Amino acid sequence: MIPTGNQQIVLNRRPTGLPVEQDFAVREAPVPVAGQGQVLVRTLMVSIEPAMRGWVLDAPNYLPPVPVGSPMRSFGIGEIVTSDIEDYRPGDLVVGFTGWQEWATLEKTQIQRRIDPDLAPISTALGVLGLTGLTAYVGMLDIGQPQRDSTVVVTSAAGAVGSTAGQLAVLRGARVVGVAGSDEKCRQCVDYFGFDAAVNYRAESNLAEAIRRRCPDGVDVLFDSVGGTTLDAILDNINIGARVAICGTMSLPPDGRAVGPRIERRLLVNRVSVQGFLATDHFSRFDRIVGEMAEWLGDGKIRYLEDIAPELADAPSALVRLLESRNTGKSLVRVGLWEEGRNEWWERQ
Repeated sequence: MIPTGNQQIVLNRRPTGLPVEQDFAVREAPVPVAGQGQVLVRTLMVSIEPAMRGWVLDAPNYLPPVPVGSPMRSFGIGEIVTSDIEDYRPGDLVVGFTGWQEWATLEKTQIQRRIDPDLAPISTALGVLGLTGLTAYVGMLDIGQPQRDSTVVVTSAAGAVGSTAGQLAVLRGARVVGVAGSDEKCRQCVDYFGFDAAVNYRAESNLAEAIRRRCPDGVDVLFDSVGGTTLDAILDNINIGARVAICGTMSLPPDGRAVGPRIERRLLVNRVSVQGFLATDHFSRFDRIVGEMAEWLGDGKIRYLEDIAPELADAPSALVRLLESRNTGKSLVRVGLWEEGRNEWWERQ
């Protein structure tokens, strides 16, 4: 029997800077009914993304801002309960824009893909076998194209995307240097993810010189998600013909109006290729890329860490933790009951 109540976490007010927990509120709403061409899903887990910082601002972005009073936008794993879409059946697990709520209706265009729960733990569909893995793959392998013995630098290297991107470069035989925000995260990069070296940017008074010590032959590939002064320091060490993949600008103000050095001359003289990208532009390749990533995961060539909050009400604090770099690995929030190998919720009905 489907419950009548649907707990939601809604955007309560428009943030002016980094979101805080008070920008969100808990609301009880009716469980929606799937209409024509829709499915009703019970949300099992939602993903916490750095991009959410931009989604809640009333500023130009690649998606419209989340309306005040609406559930916070997020990718989530949902179990289909009722369906009016051909080829989608009750019991199927899907990834889509569920939002921060216990129940959601999705049209076919809002469903990213169906999950095979036998492939790996379902949480990986929001991480290394999901948008995280797709971002790392496109940025590192398509754009960065690391070669054996080349030098690769990855920012936010202990994070979900950065750690995956760095491991892909290791698989290509590159020398990989991570940039992270604590000694512990630097140890994770080297000891757990297999990087060759790591730099704690918070402990360095001259980050460009610290990068130079770890990259004496210069930097051939940069996978960047932070921008700002960290990007400036790495560009001070960039090689001729280097490739830079940019998937985020976490260290910049939300309006993008940061002040810094002009880099055009350096890019010109060193013939550096810089490309920004969105993983959402590559959804048509999702199944093939997930297949490759799943093989590497199964062979132990790719590892991951997860930071899972226990219930939906924890979503705002999980977002704040992520934006303050206090999380470890992929940030997720558990919403509904699920046991690997059997569907606990269905057995209770």
